[in-house]
Amino acid sequence: MAEAPLTAMRKAVFDHLDHLDALVGEGDLRCRAALADSEIARLTAAWRALLDQHALDGRGRCRQCSGQFRARRSPCTVWTTAHQHLVTDGPPTAATGRHAAVDRRSSVAVLGAS
Repeated sequence: MAEAPLTAMRKAVFDHLDHLDALVGEGDLRCRAALADSEIARLTAAWRALLDQHALDGRGRCRQCSGQFRARRSPCTVWTTAHQHLVTDGPPTAATGRHAAVDRRSSVAVLGAS
């Protein structure tokens, strides 16, 4: 039975991130420099696209996380996570809101990866 497209996509993304982590952790200086040349622009573009999807609407609410029946004020958890990982080195706070239900460890376990 073929994997569902979303499951395959999630697996591919996590596999790529795991590969990058391995290169950073185990690669020599030349390998890490090549990795920086190729991946930093891709990762910043991905972050910008994700943050653009979570831009504020005319009422100051996240376009992606808010809906007709659920109004979420900014910053949403995507912006909070971006700030924590890109601007501060502080410990992550407890996630709330729509994206809090997704836990990377449980997602990977479901996919059968470790």
